[in-house]
Amino acid sequence: MINNKIDDLANDYTLAIEGYKLFFLLHVTADAIHKLREIELKKYGISPQQSLALVCIYSLKNKATPAELSRWLYREPNSVTILLNRMDKLGLIKKKADTKRKNIIRLSLTKKGLIAYQSAVKLKNFHNIANILSKTKRKQLHSILQSIREEVFTRLNLDVSYTSSMDNAVFEPSDPEKK
Repeated sequence: MINNKIDDLANDYTLAIEGYKLFFLLHVTADAIHKLREIELKKYGISPQQSLALVCIYSLKNKATPAELSRWLYREPNSVTILLNRMDKLGLIKKKADTKRKNIIRLSLTKKGLIAYQSAVKLKNFHNIANILSKTKRKQLHSILQSIREEVFTRLNLDVSYTSSMDNAVFEPSDPEKK
């Protein structure tokens, strides 16, 4: 009986250490990727957060609102408001009151914002890094990360349907002059 309890404690400890090592690896990797992305986007004068917002606004088209952006990015509404105010001052987006519901603000990209979006979606550094993995391994990693994200959202009592929002994002680095 005592040996079983000791074995259980040892197994729990081993699982905890393995879990922490995975958490640490995910965290450090995400931070390093974010730093690389900051460097890549600096030449366009935008931040990684702004580039994600641009992708979301472009993808949502006429449904883009601060609340919807907050859900897509899993950010608190006040953080999204600060982000959008900065982007508005930079001339990347336009905010306009909804014609039918005055308490709703609609977001759209300006021409400058569209150019920034098209520059941002190129992701050259990360594309080169991701390509060290085979197509099969990239799909596996995507699936694993989706599963983890969905479980985290479930445990946080968040709407799991929003976990796939970015999977529906549009990445079109087309010529802005053709729009």
